[in-house]
This record gives sequence, structure tokens and C-alpha cells, in this order.
Amino acid sequence: MEAKQWIVGLLFAVIAGGIVTPLFLYVVRGLLGLGPKPEEKIKRIPPWLTGFVERLVFAILVGLDVSGATTAMMGGLAIKLAANWNRKDMESIAQARPFTFTALLAGLVSLMFAALGGMIASGKLWSVYVAYI
Repeated sequence: MEAKQWIVGLLFAVIAGGIVTPLFLYVVRGLLGLGPKPEEKIKRIPPWLTGFVERLVFAILVGLDVSGATTAMMGGLAIKLAANWNRKDMESIAQARPFTFTALLAGLVSLMFAALGGMIASGKLWSVYVAYI
């Protein structure tokens, strides 16, 4: 395994995923006419930080070809969504449902970048990636 592959793979997962995922979420919520999320009354960990950590960790797991990495990715996404399931800042379940669904879609986009970054790091996508640079 080359260090250059790992650097490019991890940077792709973290930086490209960190740019595309919030942009995707912004566009989808805009197309659905959801507007901004209601103000939160409690302090939370910033979404960019959790996204950064999840993309970095899962890209490393995929890059090292750890058995069950994709299962862990889906489990992590489920846990993250479950942790925010009973939000009190939304007036009703009907109001919260579109935000939850779009968060799920954004999580899948984020994990796609983690998987692709890990595949670049391991060399499985290196030749394809270099060809498009």
C-alpha cells in the first residue's frame, strides 16, 4: 500500500465528502421546500464534525479491507439516526419526518464518499481515480 494512495483516499473521503454532503442536503431540502430547521435549544455536536469522523473512520476500515466494514457503516448510520429520533424541537412527527429522511439520504451520501475514499486508499480505485484527474 502506498502512502500517496492513502493520503489521496482519505482526503477524498473527508474533503470531497465534507463539501458534497452538505450541498446535497441543502439542495434536497430546498427542492422539498422544507426551509431551515427549527432552532435548537440545546448544544449539539456540529454535524460537520460527526461527518468528518465517520468518513475518516469508515474510509480507514474500507481501505484496510476490514471484514464487516459495510455492516458497521450501516449500523453507525442507524445509531446516529436513532440518537435524534425523539426530537422535542419539532412540533409534530409530520414536521420532523422530512428532516429525518433527508438526514438519512445525506448520511448515505457521506458513507458513499467514505467507501470510495477507502477503495482509493486500498488501490482498488486508484487507476480509475488517477485517469480522471
